[in-house]
Amino acid sequence: MQTALAGHQPKPEKLVENRTSYAGKEAVFSVYDTYQEARRVELHASSPMYCGMISGKKVIHSGNEEAFDFVPSESLVLPPDKTIHIDFPDAKMDEPTKCITVELPLSRINDIVDRMNEIMPRSRYSGEWEYDSVTSVHFKNTGSVDLLIRKLFQVFTEEHMQRDLLVDMNTSELIVHMLQTESRELLLKNYRDHVTRHGIAAAVDYIHKNLHRSITVNQLSEVSCMSQASFYRYFKNEFGMSPIEYINRERIKKACSLLKKRRMNVTDVCYELGFSSISHFIKLFREQTGQTPKQFQLSKG
Repeated sequence: MQTALAGHQPKPEKLVENRTSYAGKEAVFSVYDTYQEARRVELHASSPMYCGMISGKKVIHSGNEEAFDFVPSESLVLPPDKTIHIDFPDAKMDEPTKCITVELPLSRINDIVDRMNEIMPRSRYSGEWEYDSVTSVHFKNTGSVDLLIRKLFQVFTEEHMQRDLLVDMNTSELIVHMLQTESRELLLKNYRDHVTRHGIAAAVDYIHKNLHRSITVNQLSEVSCMSQASFYRYFKNEFGMSPIEYINRERIKKACSLLKKRRMNVTDVCYELGFSSISHFIKLFREQTGQTPKQFQLSKG
């Protein structure tokens, strides 16, 4: 992400939240650069707003919620009429804190919701897709979201005949990711409350209890009381990733915890989490964290 936007270095008009905007037919894409430390800077979203960090760090204060760090390869989705306050603890002239936002009309999101319910319905346990216009969602990006933000930046800033079409396609994809992540975060916070009546939640519970074992889609479909085809389709619709991708993501998250807190060596962590190949474990770890397991452990030492 940082490399993709490295060429965006206009002369700043102001040192805190210097904004450069590109207006599409329906969406507005903005790049914010902050060049000095600042505290409690207000950001108000009059319409739904996607925020993605590119470089540096922000500390987000949102109402009565506990403040949290917002760092590169993470996203924050703000509902309409939401005001947050931001600290910039690390901003410097030669290392600005950089963030992008995409403002999206609520009508556009509702159109996508209708299409998702038509072509990629959720399971009967989950109900229909809907946009939560009250709750903020903060999440770590998948590789596909990082790629999408790079594409959006190019589309908004380049002039060509297909610009409006490409903006429409890419913002639609961004909205789908937003809705899937919102649904996923709500399900993961409460999946233990729904295990007995929610097939996907039962599968998630099984995954979390068996990260140290080999887990197959067939096992998960049996736990969820669905056919393999139905389970796979509904899981991918709900989570925006396949069951195996989700299992690997959760194993790497657990690996980070083991490497950081228990100081286990890389080989022991690999086999404790059900990986049969150290090289495969290291490859997945690097893809998800940008570091090898050893580099991660040393950085936390």
